[in-house]
Amino acid sequence: MMDHIKKFIAVALIVIFAVVADQSSKIWAEDNFASVRYPDHQIEVTIDAEHAGMTLEEFVKTKYPSLDEGDALRVTSSATRGGERLRATDALAQDDKVAFNHLTRTVVDGYFDYQYARNPGAAWSFLADQSETLRKWFFGTTGIVALIAMGIFIAISKWKNQKLTILTLACIMGGALGNMIDRFRMGYVIDFISWHVGEHYWPTFNIADVFVTGGIALLIIDLFVNHKEDDKNKADKKDDAPVAEAKSDAATDAPVAEAKSDAATDAPVVAAEGKTDADNKTKLEQSDNDSAVS
Repeated sequence: MMDHIKKFIAVALIVIFAVVADQSSKIWAEDNFASVRYPDHQIEVTIDAEHAGMTLEEFVKTKYPSLDEGDALRVTSSATRGGERLRATDALAQDDKVAFNHLTRTVVDGYFDYQYARNPGAAWSFLADQSETLRKWFFGTTGIVALIAMGIFIAISKWKNQKLTILTLACIMGGALGNMIDRFRMGYVIDFISWHVGEHYWPTFNIADVFVTGGIALLIIDLFVNHKEDDKNKADKKDDAPVAEAKSDAATDAPVAEAKSDAATDAPVVAAEGKTDADNKTKLEQSDNDSAVS
């Protein structure tokens, strides 16, 4: 009973942590990043006293120092104030509200950025060109079925023997649930982590994808390790089989050997008894002969 309680507590904690980490990171991304591909999404910044009097170009360079020259230019050209487009040389006043249609952040130059993106489909934009209703019901239904299947497997699994498998499935469940919330809430998934080498980009992803991908990777490793252990156990049993058979034969032959030994031991006794009987018979016959002569 205690193992079942530990199992469900561990699974619940991992799922909750994955969902909270995923949703909070997406809220943070929505509040801090934007892309010109989504004109309905803007980042609004209020100019404080420290930046008042700067031009828009100076503000962007001061506020977002990690931007390279190209990104800084895109951010500046996307800025508006009160619905009107701003120029790079326009001065900003305190309490001005400046909206940006494009805003990114470089974490590791040339390799790692934060970029706002929306994925209406699945991995590699699967079903991205289909209607929102179809996508919502398809991904919602398949997601719920997958969660139920993993939940059943976890429920019937033994914590002592399948601990790693259970934990990896919990990671996958948490990530899947995080993306499912996005699909039902907005009809698309928010991605913001961008890895690339120069101009070669990996598809943008999010924290939920990290849990799903990491869980699948650990699950494959776990299956491989368990398979190797099963092969080793089978080999050990195969090696032990002749030894066990020999022991069994020895145990079977022991009574036979003992019987033979007893027979060999008894043989001289029988022979001696036979000889004694013969001698006694001879003596008796001689005694009878002597009596007849007399």
